[in-house]
Amino acid sequence: MGMLRGSLAFIFLATLLFSESTLFIANDASGIEALSRKELRQIYLKKRRFWKETKLVPLNLPPQNRLRQQMEKKILTMSASALDAYWMQEHYRGHRPPYRLESVKSMILFVKKVKGAIGYIPESQLVPGVKVLYRMPK
Repeated sequence: MGMLRGSLAFIFLATLLFSESTLFIANDASGIEALSRKELRQIYLKKRRFWKETKLVPLNLPPQNRLRQQMEKKILTMSASALDAYWMQEHYRGHRPPYRLESVKSMILFVKKVKGAIGYIPESQLVPGVKVLYRMPK
């Protein structure tokens, strides 16, 4: 009975984790109130680099991260191989991909400190000092 209860608890927690929304966040002082999926795509592909006078700094998690994989699929609408090819081509134009951070915690800290930073986090990790710009559909 104890093992069954533990298994059910794990399934419940896993369901919550995988069903929670992903939020795109920015620094409270960024001057950005909301973004569309199209605007996020332009920012993450570095086709849009400024918001008024603020230089935008899009942030990514590591390629194997589930949140990043969902973002690439739903916001960029590109496969990992297509995205690799895109950044290879952009490299020769002098453009670099978004800055990569190793964890959601480091992404939140970076966004809180850098005015133009934009990152994505699970809804359950939303903290004061950042504002939600976009809620990615599940």
